[in-house]
Amino acid sequence: MDEINHLEECIMLDTVGFTVDGIDAKLPKNMAVNDNPSWSTGNMRAPSGKQSFKVKHVKKHNRLCVEGSAAMYFQGHNIVASNDLVMTVVSMLKAVKDTHKIPVDLWDAYGLALGRDIVVTRIDTPAMLRVPAGLTPAAVVNGLALAGLRCGINMALYHNESFYFDQNSQSVALKGYLKDVQMDQQRKKAKLPDTDTADVLLELASSTVRIEPVYRQKYFNVQSQFEGNPPAPANFSSWALACMFSGVLEKYNLRGKLRAYATDEELQTAGIPRQYRATAMLWQHGHDMLRHFDGNHRALAHHRNVLKKLCSIDISGLPPREIEVPVRVGEILRAENFVPVPGAIRRDPALFHTFDVHGEWRGICDRLEITGGIGRAYVAPYEARLDDLPDTPQMPDF
Repeated sequence: MDEINHLEECIMLDTVGFTVDGIDAKLPKNMAVNDNPSWSTGNMRAPSGKQSFKVKHVKKHNRLCVEGSAAMYFQGHNIVASNDLVMTVVSMLKAVKDTHKIPVDLWDAYGLALGRDIVVTRIDTPAMLRVPAGLTPAAVVNGLALAGLRCGINMALYHNESFYFDQNSQSVALKGYLKDVQMDQQRKKAKLPDTDTADVLLELASSTVRIEPVYRQKYFNVQSQFEGNPPAPANFSSWALACMFSGVLEKYNLRGKLRAYATDEELQTAGIPRQYRATAMLWQHGHDMLRHFDGNHRALAHHRNVLKKLCSIDISGLPPREIEVPVRVGEILRAENFVPVPGAIRRDPALFHTFDVHGEWRGICDRLEITGGIGRAYVAPYEARLDDLPDTPQMPDF
C-alpha cells in the first residue's frame, strides 16, 4: 500500500493516445484511396515549434484519433507532467477542437468533459529514478540494460543514453533514458523561464534516470476489467496507474550487480583519514599518483602503505575501472527510489500544466441552461461508473 501511495506521487503522463467516435472533423491534409476520401490529418505543434500531437480523422468510422504529449504542447517540455489522465485527455481534445475548429454539439461536449465516449489507446507513464550514491546516471542506464540482457529480455541499448526492453511490443514496453541528454540532442530546445524553480527542474533532469513504461492497445485488450467495455480515461486514476507501474517493475525483475565508485563518505566510514581519502578518490578515477605527489616517491609509498593497511587498496598498481562496491540491480528499481515531482514545480503554472475540467464542464452546463438538479451535479470522473453519469437532452452545436 505504501509503495503504491509513493508511486502515485512519482508517476507522470507523457505520450497519451485516444479515439473519439462520432466526430465529423475536416482536417487540413486529406488522403484518398481510389479517389475516395479515406482519412485526413492535422498534426499540431506547440508554441515552441515542437510537434506535439498527431491528429487523424478516419472518415469510414467518423473517428478522431489523437496521440501526443500534453506536457510538450502546453508546457514546452516534458521533464515533469501531471498524472491526471482525464484532465490530460480533455485538455488535449479541447486544444484539437479549437485549433481545427471541429464542431462538437453541447450534448457530446457535456459527456466528453467527464471523459465519456473516449477510448484510450496508449499511455506512457514516466517517473524519475534516483541514482544510487557512487553511480552516474549513464552507469545506471548501461547497467540496467546489461542486467536485462542477462535475464533474456529483448533489449536495445544506446550507450550512456537510453535502453529499451521489448521495444517493439504492441502490449507493454519499458524504456529508460537520460532526460538531459535527450534535451541536448533535440533540434528545438526547450525554453524554460529564468527562475529558481526552472533550475530545480533542470537539476532533476540531469540527476535522475527516466523510467517509462509504454502501454499500448493490446495491453488494455487483455485486461479482464475491459471485457465488453473499452478502456476510458476514468479507468486510470493515479492509483490505477501506480499499480500498473508497480506491475511492470515486478515483470522486469532484474538480477545482477553494478559496481560503484567508493564515495568519500564510505571511505570515511572505513576509518580512513581525510588526506588519504583524497588520495584514494584521485587514484580510482585514474589520476597519475606520482605526479600528484610531485614526483615524491617517499610520500607516495607512505600513502600506499596506509591505504593498503586500512582498506586493502593498493594505489601502486593500475586502478580498476571501479572500486568494487556492489549495487544490486533489483534494488535500484525499487518504488522508494523514485522521486516525486516537487511541490514548488507543481505550483508553478509556467512549468506545470493543469486544466480545470470541472470549470469547463460547468461552463457547458451554463450554455445548456442546466442550472440545477441531477444534471448539474458534478460526479468526479474517477469515482463515477458509466451508468451513474447523468444524461441531458441533445442540444445545438457550439
